[in-house]
Amino acid sequence: MENRLLRPITRLIGLGLVIFHATSLAIHAKPVVVFTSPCTCEGNHGVSRWAAKTDTALPAANSSNIKQITPADMFVWQGIGGGVTQRSRRLIAEENWFSVTGRVEKVRIEDDGDVHIELRNTDGRPGGIVVELPLGETWCALRKIAFSWTDVRFPVSPGRADKFRLLQHPVVTVVGKAFYDIDHSHGDTRGNRREYDSSLAVWEIHPVMKLAIGNSATAATSVDVAPTPLTSVPTPEIAAPPPVPSPPLVTFSPPVAPEQFVTITKPVTVQVPHGTAVLQPGMRLPILSRDSQNVDVRYLDARYAIPVLSTDLR
Repeated sequence: MENRLLRPITRLIGLGLVIFHATSLAIHAKPVVVFTSPCTCEGNHGVSRWAAKTDTALPAANSSNIKQITPADMFVWQGIGGGVTQRSRRLIAEENWFSVTGRVEKVRIEDDGDVHIELRNTDGRPGGIVVELPLGETWCALRKIAFSWTDVRFPVSPGRADKFRLLQHPVVTVVGKAFYDIDHSHGDTRGNRREYDSSLAVWEIHPVMKLAIGNSATAATSVDVAPTPLTSVPTPEIAAPPPVPSPPLVTFSPPVAPEQFVTITKPVTVQVPHGTAVLQPGMRLPILSRDSQNVDVRYLDARYAIPVLSTDLR
């Protein structure tokens, strides 16, 4: 008798567990990602280092501040080292600009809405890199160019990326900041090989801010990211008031503060894009800013934080 009374209760508990599990799966299920056009995507989701990945800073006007390299050059870099998480903004080593020339070998779409392009060396040297075009009006023109190399038909989802093929393998030059994508580093930020393809570097150009067809010297077509649009609002015509005499213009030029320098007193290791460098005692570097713990200095056209205790500052 007691067993017969317990059976309905047991069934109800089991049914409740099944419903709870199904509801939990539904809550945690990721949305279906659909690219509806080169520049629009539905259901895209991405949070890992998102601010860094969608950085809209423009390349330096002085091209001498942009280093020209190849995918093979980037492939032999070391990892970025510690101090980076999925919430990290750009580190100092990721603030340098590069111009990379390579042959397009693959175009993929990703769940976060990015267009992923793989570049390889034109001279056959091993090692490739990934360059990324994020979702957004800023990169719309560049994304249209990338999709024009394929036979894609929209709508299309990342899980069905095999439904479109790369029809052209153009040589291109992209300009952007170097970016270390820790999501593909095996959890070891000292390395520079992707967990799903050891022939690709973890270091990327992300985001691409300029794309040229051909190498940087002979490119016939060059496309920059779209500038931030200005919104104009029409105003009704109003009769202009009579001119009012302007007071004499007085200008004031503040004195220019002399550049300050700091001297390194103890060896300091810093992370640079191609590995590490040791700042030796006696080096004199320009000061950019400082606080009670660190002083930011300019070294190799980049900003580095140095402990105050390793300098002659007090």
